[in-house]
Amino acid sequence: YLSKNGPERERYSDPDASWGHRSAVSTRKGGGFYGYKLHAAVCSKTGLPLAWRIETARSNDGPFAEPLLDAVIARGFNPITCAMDKGYDAVRFHEAFDARKCVAIIPLKQPLNVKTRPSINDTPRCEHGFWTFAGADFKRHAAKWSCPAGECQPKSKWVKGSRRNPLIPRDSKRWRDLYRGRAAVEREFGRLKHEYGLAPLRVRGIERVALHADLTMLARLSLALARARALPLAA
Repeated sequence: YLSKNGPERERYSDPDASWGHRSAVSTRKGGGFYGYKLHAAVCSKTGLPLAWRIETARSNDGPFAEPLLDAVIARGFNPITCAMDKGYDAVRFHEAFDARKCVAIIPLKQPLNVKTRPSINDTPRCEHGFWTFAGADFKRHAAKWSCPAGECQPKSKWVKGSRRNPLIPRDSKRWRDLYRGRAAVEREFGRLKHEYGLAPLRVRGIERVALHADLTMLARLSLALARARALPLAA
């Protein structure tokens, strides 16, 4: 609206931008916003952005997961795992990342009624209970499961990796540690906005906004490179 309880706005200062919705994070309230959205792939160890792109606020996150991974690979990196939230929990994402030799670390979406709906866990089981994880072969793209009592024949079997049966079990400590690495994206967004000038946007148009984001990223990576080069001299 042009003003409180006033007429609806017909023209906007930036016609390329669009309306979107964001969730509440820390002290920031959730709700609608008008502008752009940054999609980024961030290294969980270094916290540095590896690939990014700017889209309007109404753009869905899903279509940009695969292009970002392709951009990371094209720049010479070899990602082994990729942690994403449950919004990416779909068969197509698991299959696309598996085709690129990258294991998708994504939690399963919870059923609406856990008591009545069937389990979505494909862990093998027998009369002795659920089978235990016994390792994975990433070349064969299969996980090995064994009978908990060791009485079944065969005592173990290989199961092809899938959305419901990932190569890294969701109830394992390794999976939880890898998924916690997803917080690196949120931390990097905070640094880019508050320390490197990404938030105070003074341009209009998606091309200029993308250039603003590129310059911000280059400043971030240049400073990290300068610090890395200075480490051997200070030692």
